Amino acid sequence: MSKNRFDELLHLLLDDDITAAQMDELTEIVSDDRELLTRLRQHLSMSDRLSQYEDPLRNADRFMDALKVRLNANEDTGRFFEQVMASARDEACGQLRQASGQWKQASGQLRQASASNEKSGWQVARGLAGWMTAAVALVILASVIFQNDRQRGKDDLAITRINRGEEETSDAGVAVLTRVSGLQGAQTVDWAVGETIPPGLLEWSAGLLQLEFYCGATVVAEGPASLEILDDSRVICRSGRLRVHVPEPARGFAVLAPTVELVDLGTEFGVDVAVDGSTEVHVFDGSVELYDAMSDRNVTTRRELTAGDAVSLDHGGESRKIDTREFDFVTPNRLSTMAHLRRQEHLLEWRMFRDSLLHDPRVVAYFPFDRNVSDDRLLIGYGSNGTMLEGAIVGCEWSEGRWPSKTSLQFKRPGDRVRVTLPGEFESLTYSTWLRVDGLDRSFNSLLLTDGFDTNGPHWQIRGDGVLILGVKHPVKGKYGYKTDSIFNLFRLGQWVHLATVYDNSKSRVSHYVNGELASREALHEAASGLLTIGNATIGNWSLPVNSTLKNSERLRRQVRNFNGCMDELIVFGEALDDQEIRHIYEVGRP
Repeated sequence: MSKNRFDELLHLLLDDDITAAQMDELTEIVSDDRELLTRLRQHLSMSDRLSQYEDPLRNADRFMDALKVRLNANEDTGRFFEQVMASARDEACGQLRQASGQWKQASGQLRQASASNEKSGWQVARGLAGWMTAAVALVILASVIFQNDRQRGKDDLAITRINRGEEETSDAGVAVLTRVSGLQGAQTVDWAVGETIPPGLLEWSAGLLQLEFYCGATVVAEGPASLEILDDSRVICRSGRLRVHVPEPARGFAVLAPTVELVDLGTEFGVDVAVDGSTEVHVFDGSVELYDAMSDRNVTTRRELTAGDAVSLDHGGESRKIDTREFDFVTPNRLSTMAHLRRQEHLLEWRMFRDSLLHDPRVVAYFPFDRNVSDDRLLIGYGSNGTMLEGAIVGCEWSEGRWPSKTSLQFKRPGDRVRVTLPGEFESLTYSTWLRVDGLDRSFNSLLLTDGFDTNGPHWQIRGDGVLILGVKHPVKGKYGYKTDSIFNLFRLGQWVHLATVYDNSKSRVSHYVNGELASREALHEAASGLLTIGNATIGNWSLPVNSTLKNSERLRRQVRNFNGCMDELIVFGEALDDQEIRHIYEVGRP
């Protein structure tokens, strides 16, 4: 009786047709039945993930306003019911906070609020459709768990929130690395275009880079160079050649050299610092102020240079006029052309690598994400010995890849996915992909998931908190997740990143790699045994087996794990690759 009624109320809740009285009834049912409580938790977690996509007006502020109306919230209520379900874009991750108060008291407040606001309050809440309904129910669910003294840490429901009174996400960066060409040096190995740059020392032996500072100034720097960034409007150049463009909003941008300090007055200028400290200053447009080094801008040392002026200062600070050599200082446009040519060279190198994989017997599946001109709804791949594989593209759209002339697939909507079949049984596996993460919208964001979650069927995915995880359901003791620390945050979104995971049975370990570097290594769980299988699987989402015994209603409400971003290469090897091979895949594919 109660289970049938539970199903009725659950469907009303998920369809946004539940009344306040029916919600109270649902609460009473799950309070006495742990199995039904678990089912409710699973359905609500999945339903909320769906609702996040459907309405762009759903945000934390609107949700909290509606929740206050629904609950007739006052400060006492607010201390118990924290905000829940904020989007991952806001970079506020956590779990639902419980404060003082028992469920009986909170439930009474809820009933009172429902009665007094049956029309106005509930209509406002209904205006947020599935988001509001699921969120309120999740508050009830958490309260039921609290009443039954279940520990919050033992629940697998991942809830995102914003803590009132806590600081917003902070940004320690002061500039963005926007262009590079021919960089060499130990530090440059992990520098990536699009990376946020905090204050600190940058050193490289050759090549050029472009920094766009938060204040609006643009610096093109040529190595060998030693450049220390102090903040978003001051840098120290100990050696190297800089071309600096400073628009009006960035006026006052300063460059400190060993023998002089330059303060820009809205201009474009060049600075060339030799290793012995001697410095050249060239003004191409506008004007700059020069002060003696370490003078704290003493006005008695002030000099002004205007467009066409150039001076050379020796290591003692003595200056003399010289001819302006503007061509020696690379402009942003020239650097853009140089960077484009370098990217084309990298693309040719990658294509040679791609072709070599067609003859690698270890390859189980290789998808280079080249757009198929004859049928662009098929993702063409290659299996062992060069056999052809076909993936069925569902919803995804073609986009630009790591290089302007390379394609990728963009995953955005909850239904976006690619269906593939990868036959075989394997003692070890290696996963490798190039991707661009645009957001972590789900508790789990799929890279490659087997249908369902059967024994020894691996699930490769990124958790909502930025953790890379390989989940395996071992024959004994069930599922286990081999994971990294968080590797994705707000500042890595929008960048092309290489990920690799190696399940090495012979060495009894799982290793994760980020941009060619080892991120974590963990011993296989003691329960690990048997051969791994992939079979029918989904790239960028999760699908149930075609012959699943779930009811139609449950199949239609299966969990959403869609990837949000672009993928332009996926390789699965039937063996464990070593550190050097992973590094090589990264180096040859680095944009």
